Formats: sequence, C-alpha cells, structure tokens
Amino acid sequence: MTPFYWGSLALASAVTLQLTDRRHWLTGHLFLIAVIGILLSAYYRFSAQASPTWQFMLVGAKIVAYTLLPIVILIVGISFVRYSYRLIRKEGWAFHYSLLAIVGGVLVIMLILSVINLGVWHSRRLWQFLGLALLLTAYFAFSFFAYLLACVTTRLGRHRQIDYMIVLGAGLMPNGQPTRTLAYRLQAAAKYYRAQRARYHQPITIVVSGGQGPDEVMAESTAMRQYLVDQGVPRDAIQEENRSTSTIENLKFSHALIVRQQPFYRAVIVTSGYHVLRANIFARQLHLNLTGIGAHTPLYYLPFAMFREYLALIVMYRWANLVAVLGLTAYYVAALVRLI
Repeated sequence: MTPFYWGSLALASAVTLQLTDRRHWLTGHLFLIAVIGILLSAYYRFSAQASPTWQFMLVGAKIVAYTLLPIVILIVGISFVRYSYRLIRKEGWAFHYSLLAIVGGVLVIMLILSVINLGVWHSRRLWQFLGLALLLTAYFAFSFFAYLLACVTTRLGRHRQIDYMIVLGAGLMPNGQPTRTLAYRLQAAAKYYRAQRARYHQPITIVVSGGQGPDEVMAESTAMRQYLVDQGVPRDAIQEENRSTSTIENLKFSHALIVRQQPFYRAVIVTSGYHVLRANIFARQLHLNLTGIGAHTPLYYLPFAMFREYLALIVMYRWANLVAVLGLTAYYVAALVRLI
C-alpha cells in the first residue's frame, strides 16, 4: 500500500473525527500522518518522472538536509538549555522548569557521541544504540507536533449561545492577586461574556473554579471573582466553585454546581490556549458537552507551558505511549538481528 493510500485514509479519519467530536489528540496524529503520506507520495511521483537535472537537484537537496540535521539538533538542544536557564532566572528555581534543559542536554550528548564515534571509536554497538535513541526521539517529536496541530483543530468550530462559562484557576501570587496566566484567562472570560451579552441579550453566569492551595491566602475562586468585578462583570453574574485542586475537579465540581440550577445547560471552558486540548479531553472523558476557548499566554512562558502540557498528555496516555515505545524498540531490535 502506497503512502498516498495511508495519507488519504488518515485524512478521511481525521476529518470524520473532527466533525463528530474535535476533542481528541488523535486528530492531530491523523492529520500529521495525512500530510506526511501525501507529501511522500508527491515526492515519489515527482522523483520517478523528473528529468536528470531535477534528479541531480533532488540528490543535492538530500545531501543538504542530511548536513543540516545535526546542526538543527545542536541549535534546538542549546536553545532548550538557554530557555530553561532564562525561565529559571525570571521565575525562580523549580525542577519542572529544568525539563527542557534536560531534553536539550540529551540531544547535545547524542550529537557529541555521534561525532566522537564517527571520528574515534567506530563502535558498531554505539551506532545501534544511537539509532534506537534517534528513532524514539523522532516518535516523541512526531507526537509533539501532533499536539501542536491538535491545539488548533480542537479550537475550530462555531461559537454558540451559552448559559454558563467555566473559568479554570491557575494559581495566585503571594499577595492574593491572580497570576499573569490566570489574569489572561479572566480577561478572556470578561471579553467573551460581553460579546455573548451583546449578541444574544441573554443572562450568562460565569463559574470561577479553583480552591485554596496550601501556599495561597484565599481560594482562587474568590480572587477570580473580585478580578472579574474589577473588569466590569456584575458580581451577581459570577458564582464560585472553591473546592477543586485540578483541571478534572474544576470540571466535575463546576458541572455539579451548574446542573443543580439548570440540568440542560450550554457552557464553554475558558483556559489558556495551550491547555484547551487537555481540558477538552477531560470534558469528553467525563461525558460533558463542553468545549474550550483559549486565552493569551505570555510569550516568554509559552514554550515551557506547551512542553509541560505535552508531558501531561504523555502521562495521561502513558499506556498507549509505552506500547508504542516498546513496539518501536522491538521492531528496531528485530531489524538488527534480521528477524524482519
């Protein structure tokens, strides 16, 4: 079966999934497979029919790509380390801020080992180990790009009239004020509230969701409510859900609060743009008819936030990812010993 066949099949599956329920990470994987399959098919067809001049240019392009790949890996690895360093200087030390530096360090070490092995050691075993490491790196890079694509597809769709808006908490500063991330979510909620009121002229209730953490002076919901009032939202249009400590509890407890007042309600989730996909997945798993809208994220914080969200998805689907990693490893080892 050709790459075009697999690409077309993936595209049809992705479109079907997107039209039936866009709250899937799988949609991003399918769209990415479709793009890769169709591009490969186009490349094979073009290279088979190309003139000698174009054949020569294709060979040259391959050589350039193989030459640039190590340079790209080096730049990405160093960039990850530098970004983690700058983030820690700006936000203070926390282990999770160093995760990108760890990934960058691993990439640089892989590249250094490859160069040393090429020029000095000439170890066949090391090449085999590095080949497996590169294969698994490619797998996680693919799933990360699928996450980026799903972040876009999960937010596509028409805005509908709503009765409720659930705003997810994101921590407070030591003085009890919302963090910058939470402030952006609240600003997006206030803007969406005004747009809905202007368009439909119907009452809307905003549910601010977030409990009090051990290092917080008050419940997040209390600070969120006051912030929205300062933004011009009427106090009686805001309700607090002050028990939750995680995204899934945000949704569970907010739903329980709303359904007591209006069993058949229409609502959206307001969260950060990078977090919309996972919030949508939780809503689907809880069988809630909710979709998310995304708020702005500070640019300096965005790479880390997206990487952390991607790791959270890896953990959420840990068994599927474990099976994929073990399957790729088994395939690679079988190929080495000529079993396939």
